[in-house]
Amino acid sequence: MTDITINIKEWEEILPEKGNLLFNRFIEDEGTRQTVEMLNEKGILNIIELKNGIKISTNSYVGKIKIGEIQLNIYPKIEGFPLYRLLKYTYGLRDLNILESAIHDIDCFSFHDLLIYQLYAEVEDLVYRGLNKKYKKNEAELEFPRGRIDFNKLSVRSTADSASLPCVHFDRSENNELNQVLLAGLHLALKLTDDFNLKILLHGLCKNMGEGIRHIKLNRGVMQKTIKSVDRLSERYRPALELINILFESQGIQLENGNGVMKLKGLFFDMNSFFQSLLSKLMKDYLDGVIIRDEFTLHDLFSYTPAFNPQRRYAPKPRPDFALMKGAKVISLLDAKYRNLWETRLPREMLYQLSIYAISGTGKNNSKILYPSMSPHAKLQKIDIKNPTSGLKYAEVILQPVSLLRVAELIDLKGEERIKGMNYVREIILG
Repeated sequence: MTDITINIKEWEEILPEKGNLLFNRFIEDEGTRQTVEMLNEKGILNIIELKNGIKISTNSYVGKIKIGEIQLNIYPKIEGFPLYRLLKYTYGLRDLNILESAIHDIDCFSFHDLLIYQLYAEVEDLVYRGLNKKYKKNEAELEFPRGRIDFNKLSVRSTADSASLPCVHFDRSENNELNQVLLAGLHLALKLTDDFNLKILLHGLCKNMGEGIRHIKLNRGVMQKTIKSVDRLSERYRPALELINILFESQGIQLENGNGVMKLKGLFFDMNSFFQSLLSKLMKDYLDGVIIRDEFTLHDLFSYTPAFNPQRRYAPKPRPDFALMKGAKVISLLDAKYRNLWETRLPREMLYQLSIYAISGTGKNNSKILYPSMSPHAKLQKIDIKNPTSGLKYAEVILQPVSLLRVAELIDLKGEERIKGMNYVREIILG
């Protein structure tokens, strides 16, 4: 069979129906089957072989992957410049002028190419302003002395008629860890993108930097060490390093034992994680007088009865995505769910999870789901939690749509216009 390309969006499904590309197509080799099993197990994709072909269902992950003869491309619902604005805002990326002249290109980019385009722009800006240089120790025999003379080496010489002197000197060099990771990140981006124009831009930048910087191989240890090494003098490198880290981590699946990663023929990005980070930054930037606690743990909500815990196990500790606090008091618990709950039903497991938060006694006997919506008609929904015998209301679960298109417009407003953004965030979070 020939290779095929399947384009699909998040939270969509393609069935193997007669006439489409998945009809009578099956997984042929064991390696591909193992990859599919891992993707299904991790909840990244749902790929099932039916009697008449392959069924593909997507969820919150976007990206691309080669599965046997199938090139699968998964796109987010929000695309182009609005998505680019949200990416820049969420990850604190700089607003570089080079990008404003290419809006028409950005509208055509896939999600990962947006990240790669921003990485290119960030690194080119660093090169233009001058890469960080670090002093590098050099020891050499020199006819014209530099630095300091190494008298220890000089004293053990067997002859005194040498025309050179042993010297120790320091040169400022661009060939340091920061710039090596930048160059390795560009090479990674070059491998990941399919966009011809992006490849040309990246190749030129790699060639320019490669003349004086050693090429290294990226791994998780190198990435974490480099990001931790960023200080006041190298803070301007942080956005580029964060982008490289996102691209690097998106290439594989962490195995259960934590000791390895299954490399993929492609990359995936979790939009749920992105949405949660976006909401966290919005609330911290626009909600005055409220403290935002991310990943707030509800301690002691569950506990084993002391005399009935023979295995000495720890009770589960629910952890809402956000807790809103005034002083030391929690006023609201919220969860970010990257699923359009205006167009689809609320899954039972989400309702049960948020019901636990609502009746926990933390906050105002309610909890809220924040979810993205592209529909201008999406409105607030509420579900009452009642005593089935008396009908009395215990608490409520609130379903609050967040318009990503509206957020993309509001985050760039300045001065008095910024009040519109503050009002919208207060409306969806506190209203």
